[in-house]
Amino acid sequence: MVVARRADEIVDIASRLFYERGYQSVSTRALAQAAGIQGGSLYHHFSSKEEILYRIVQYGSAEFFAGLLPHLESTEASYPERLDRFVRAYITDAQPRRYAIAVLFRDMAHLSPDHFVELQAVRRHFQQAVQRFLADGVAAGEFQVPDAKLAGIAILDLLKGVDAWMREPGRLSRRQVADTYAVLVLQLMGALPR
Repeated sequence: MVVARRADEIVDIASRLFYERGYQSVSTRALAQAAGIQGGSLYHHFSSKEEILYRIVQYGSAEFFAGLLPHLESTEASYPERLDRFVRAYITDAQPRRYAIAVLFRDMAHLSPDHFVELQAVRRHFQQAVQRFLADGVAAGEFQVPDAKLAGIAILDLLKGVDAWMREPGRLSRRQVADTYAVLVLQLMGALPR
């Protein structure tokens, strides 16, 4: 249990370092030093630096995306209500994962081919689920956009960009940003008056 906890701590430290400097600019020595361990001790927890990147990207994609999809899948609410919940959850739930999500979008290409294919499939599944949801909302007459696929890409780009510019504490809290983005996305989808 202690070993697993220490590995999680190393992943958190690596997330921040990769976010700040980029995956290629962080050596295993620098990573071990930041974690307060000897360079060789890093390999007690991970077989390679790429394995650490894989864990970061997995945390920033597979787990994060899986937690968001139920907001769209619930049939007890209207399409706009579900999209509103999804947008708010994306922004607020991203906060503890902000470094991992940024690393996912910037450094995923450094994964081994097998890991890249696996996590690219996770991203594609998530994007397609959002696009299907939007298309279903258009078919139900609750969204008004000419191209649900393109709208899905636009919404996801909008959401993933929040942590590129947001600083905490800042002028607005994360919840206030989530509230504003939810309104903007619903307007984009023609679900609210402009």
